[in-house]
Amino acid sequence: TKYRRSKAVLPIRKCIRDDIRGMRDDGMTYRQIAQDLRRRKHKISASTVRRLIINKGLRAPRRPYAPRSVPVALHPTVKRLVDKLYEEESTRTTNEIIELVEEHTGVKVTLDVVANIREELELNHYRVRYGHSVRIVNQLIRMVYCERMLDSGEQYLTHVFTDETYIQLGKNARTCFVKSRHDATHPAPKHVPKILLWGGISVRGPSPIKILRGKDSIVDSGKYQWTIHESYLDWSRNSFGPSSILVQDWAPAHSSNSTKLYFERSAIQ
Repeated sequence: TKYRRSKAVLPIRKCIRDDIRGMRDDGMTYRQIAQDLRRRKHKISASTVRRLIINKGLRAPRRPYAPRSVPVALHPTVKRLVDKLYEEESTRTTNEIIELVEEHTGVKVTLDVVANIREELELNHYRVRYGHSVRIVNQLIRMVYCERMLDSGEQYLTHVFTDETYIQLGKNARTCFVKSRHDATHPAPKHVPKILLWGGISVRGPSPIKILRGKDSIVDSGKYQWTIHESYLDWSRNSFGPSSILVQDWAPAHSSNSTKLYFERSAIQ
């Protein structure tokens, strides 16, 4: 039979509860308290912090279950399969998992069974974040470079890592509160205004930030050299002396012959 979550509560160490109440008295939010406790290796959520503060305690964990839709002998196989499917592609939906399990094992599992298996496997639900992707041809090259830097003991004590990025002016709200659907339609420009920011970071702090607007935000070799001259040259010499090293990507404006000659004239490494 299906197991319903018990309303029983589990005791928690008094010192942690006292810490939670102390942090709450200091004005920290539930989310901030949970983040602080997770840094101390306590697995706890913001909602659990709230329950502890209002003396509701912790919920009891699920008991082991025996789903009717999966034969007992096949349950370990299904569990391993679900783990493998999520390891291959973590963004699969529950319905996709059900279809793939049926395709591989011939067993039609339910939504609740998949949810219970996820909990047994300690798979947590998070919002997907996207980071910079490295092309396959460059992955080995970067790994070899990183290993070489580690072996040489490079600490990047005189390096300044620089780059540009576009910042959108305004916001794209996803929700609104109105009395009619008609009022939910807002005017929006076809081309959202943006500015270009250039900046650098080093062990001695950030460089000055250069803001480029309008036509200046389209960077060519001349504008890039002007940006380096205005925002990097004097700052790097005052911070590092003649030993500073400029780190940049290989954008056309960064790697042109004109920029290389400017670096030689200005004694920029």
